[in-house]
Amino acid sequence: MKEYLIFLIFLNCINIVSTINDVEKIYSLETCNIPEEFSLITQREFSHRYGGKQTLTTPVVFRQLPINKQFLNMMQLDSILKRYGNKYITVTTANTYSYQKQYIKLNDYINLQRQSSAKITKWGNETLYWFGDDLLNDQNWLNQILRYYKSPAYIVDDFIQPSLTFGMGGQGTGVPFHFHGPGFQQMIFGRKRWYLSAEKPSFDPNETTIQWAIEKRFKTKQPFLYECTLNPGDMIFFPNLWWHATLNLDFAIFLSTFLSL
Repeated sequence: MKEYLIFLIFLNCINIVSTINDVEKIYSLETCNIPEEFSLITQREFSHRYGGKQTLTTPVVFRQLPINKQFLNMMQLDSILKRYGNKYITVTTANTYSYQKQYIKLNDYINLQRQSSAKITKWGNETLYWFGDDLLNDQNWLNQILRYYKSPAYIVDDFIQPSLTFGMGGQGTGVPFHFHGPGFQQMIFGRKRWYLSAEKPSFDPNETTIQWAIEKRFKTKQPFLYECTLNPGDMIFFPNLWWHATLNLDFAIFLSTFLSL
C-alpha cells in the first residue's frame, strides 16, 4: 500500500512538471506563419497583397512600427497608477461571449493582473479582463492619453469607420476564439500570441486560451490556423469575421482599432 501511494505521488509530480513545462514552452513561442511587413505600406499595396473587393483573405503582421514617445511615457505602469489608479473601469469575463461585467479600481485590476501568472485558470468565465469600450465610467482620463495615439489609416472594403479601444492584461490572460468585424491591434508593452482561422476551431467558449493551447491545440482536430507572436510595436490585421484567440505572454498593454461600416 505504501509503495502504491508513493507511485501515485510520483505520477502526480510528473503531471505537474509536464504542465509547467507546457506553459513555459507556450510563453516562449516565437514562430509565425502570418505574412509580415517591416514598414507601413500604401493603401493600394495593402488591398492588393491581402485582399480583394470581398473579404480579405489573410491576416498580416506589421513589425516594429514607431509609437509616439509621449504616448509611451504616459503608458508606463507607474505613471498610470500614479495618475489614474483610483479611476473605475469595467472588466468582463474572459470567455467568448463576455456576458458578466464588474466595476473595479484601476490599481486593483493592475495588481490582480500582475499576480495572474502565478495561477493558470482553466475557465475564462471565472477570470476578469479589461478590454473594450467603457460607457458607464468616466473615460475622459483615458481619452486624454489616447489622443496621442495614431490609428492605422487603412480602409478594408466598405469598413471605414475606426473605433479605438484600450486593453491591458497579465501573463496568461487573453480572450478565447470569437469573431467580429475587421481591424488592427498594436502591442504597446509586452508580447501577445495570436491564433486565427477562417473556419471555426474546436474549443470550449468558457475555456481560457492558455488551457486551449495546452489541451486542444495539438490534441484535437483543428482547421488550418495562422499564429504569431507580437512584440512591442508590432501590429496585426485581423480580417472580417475570422475566428481569433489571443494569449498575453507577458503583462501586456495594447490598442485595437475596429473598423465598422
